[in-house]
Amino acid sequence: MLTRIVIADDHPLVLLGVRHVIESNARHRVVAQASDAEGLLAAMADTEVDLVVTDFSMPAGGRPDGHAMLKALRRNHPHVPVILATVTTNAASLNMALRDGVRGLVHKGSGIENVREAVDTVLSGRSYVDPELAYCLQDLNRVRSLSVLSPKELEVLRLYAAGQCITAIAQQLRRTVSTISRQRISAMRKLGFTNDAELFAFAFEHNLGAPQTLGNGKD
Repeated sequence: MLTRIVIADDHPLVLLGVRHVIESNARHRVVAQASDAEGLLAAMADTEVDLVVTDFSMPAGGRPDGHAMLKALRRNHPHVPVILATVTTNAASLNMALRDGVRGLVHKGSGIENVREAVDTVLSGRSYVDPELAYCLQDLNRVRSLSVLSPKELEVLRLYAAGQCITAIAQQLRRTVSTISRQRISAMRKLGFTNDAELFAFAFEHNLGAPQTLGNGKD
């Protein structure tokens, strides 16, 4: 019987490559694909699925991506294994993804062929971690420095460092503006930052965002 796989990524060329790699094995078939978290969860609700291969950051659509998406997948489809294909090398986010139930981690920079190995490994009942990401997960200093944050604070920090304003983050995560503002301030206080410049420097070092987001008119 064919393995039924759903894939999700907001880059059409990545979707095309992932589909090609997966379906090059005659035992696997991509039964649905999506370009955002909303589309992925809708496809999962309508289709019998054996495996999910998804990106982490897909900001378009009406539902939050990132860890909120992974938690929704685990809550709604606890028996469907998930492989995360991502560009992030942040140890805290990767560890949190594993705690969210992700069974496979693939770094996009390692080449699309790693998806094939991840799919076969996870479908055999084992976990898969891309060698490049395994190296990142060994960076205990990064894990310790960000482990003081709650999952919600880390998610707010990731989106804020990526250039989103407080209002946009509140809409994406379906929280109030005051809640998002409070979580950002709490995260900065825990990390010992007194201004955005320190926050963005840290975010850049830990691959959470980029320093050029400074001065973009954040709330």
